[in-house]
Amino acid sequence: HYKKYVKSLISINYINSGNDYKDTGSTKQDADALYEANMNYFADQIIAYYNVTLTDAHDLLYPEYVRLAKSIYTKVNYSVSDAYEKDGTYYVDVTILPIDFFNQTYDDVLNYINLFNEEVQRGKYNSYTLEQYETTFSAGLLTILDRACVNLTYADPVTITVEIIENGETFYISDSDFAA
Repeated sequence: HYKKYVKSLISINYINSGNDYKDTGSTKQDADALYEANMNYFADQIIAYYNVTLTDAHDLLYPEYVRLAKSIYTKVNYSVSDAYEKDGTYYVDVTILPIDFFNQTYDDVLNYINLFNEEVQRGKYNSYTLEQYETTFSAGLLTILDRACVNLTYADPVTITVEIIENGETFYISDSDFAA
């Protein structure tokens, strides 16, 4: 049941699949809220990584970055070992194939940004409103990133050992293990 618990935790955080929340002691509402918060967090990371500014077009574009985050995480690749005991403590090993999204898209995005900046210098967007400018830039960026989602690449596998903390009839994993 420890293996199922850890798999369910990963699922409700990154995949939001089915009834996995039941194996974590959570409610569907809480699990959905956690998933949405994680997708918003990842969307924020994508926006920050590419230094995208969403001022006037935030309400229009932010959902597209959340959609992208969800699309990327549908490709999450991991396995959870059977639980094992060592010195009276239970553990499971989680092997993750890290999604190499930022490295995979680096060259295409850099070329796009350079081309876009050349167009800015030539005055192509001088008559655009801030919303039109942000939308145009994001549309091109999102096209590249969406295309990468079709065939995501992965970095070398990483295995994390997760300690199961027992507390009477209940059990959980530590915050530090969960963040790992």
